[in-house]
Amino acid sequence: MSSSPRILTVGTGAIGAIYSWRLSKSSQVTTVCRSNYDIVNEQGFSIDSKKFGTEIFKPHQVVRTVSEAAESDKTPFDYILVTMKALPEVYDVAKIIAPAVTPGKTTIVLIQNGLGVEEPIVENFPNNPIVSIVAYIGTSQVSPGHISMVGSENLVVGNYLPSKIENTEQKKIFIDLLEKGDVHTTPVDDVERVRWQKLFWNASFSPVCAITGMNTSEVLANEQALASVRNKLLSATDEWHDRPAAKELVPDNNDPIQPSVVANDAQEDFLYKTRCS
Repeated sequence: MSSSPRILTVGTGAIGAIYSWRLSKSSQVTTVCRSNYDIVNEQGFSIDSKKFGTEIFKPHQVVRTVSEAAESDKTPFDYILVTMKALPEVYDVAKIIAPAVTPGKTTIVLIQNGLGVEEPIVENFPNNPIVSIVAYIGTSQVSPGHISMVGSENLVVGNYLPSKIENTEQKKIFIDLLEKGDVHTTPVDDVERVRWQKLFWNASFSPVCAITGMNTSEVLANEQALASVRNKLLSATDEWHDRPAAKELVPDNNDPIQPSVVANDAQEDFLYKTRCS
């Protein structure tokens, strides 16, 4: 890998813009933009972040498509960072990123919510390392190219165990690149457990927060509200015949992946969007 890794971000909305910005502190970042292409290409991203400050972020290159990025420079990308929404019924992520994937060379990094997002990547690119990430962040694109980030953040960076390609070195380097941009990371061995955890957490906390108007810190401090969260967890896990999982997912300050200040910031963003809708 060169001294300045080449990264292609696919899906540069709010999350993609924030982490492309932080990675650009030590990497050469190209961003694929669609609806925000014109303003980002001309002016860059205007970012206002409680954690990172205010700055105009101008990527190394702004393109409309992955094919354009691949054709403009034949040098292989070291990493492709996918921050598109996970909508498999709408589009095929593997097909979209394929023009820029160099077999055996490019590491594919997924920052996406949902379950099973890794499967089509492993199936289509069996010789490429994969790094799977769950993001806890409160951010939105309030207008094209204008990004607001309401608080702190945390990236849970893990392995997708069904993948047979070694990713230890690539994951270590990517974590280092993130941390050079002051991103908080939490390494884990198995990211699928974290994805299930976040799914149950969102399904349980979000409706309680929306109905009560509380953020997660307030819910955790309110016995009645927290009881509602526990009941929702039990109900959700009952459907999977896995009642012990609910006990494991009940908030525990000793578990760094459990709801925290970071989760609270994300919930504040959720509440903000709910009130404005």
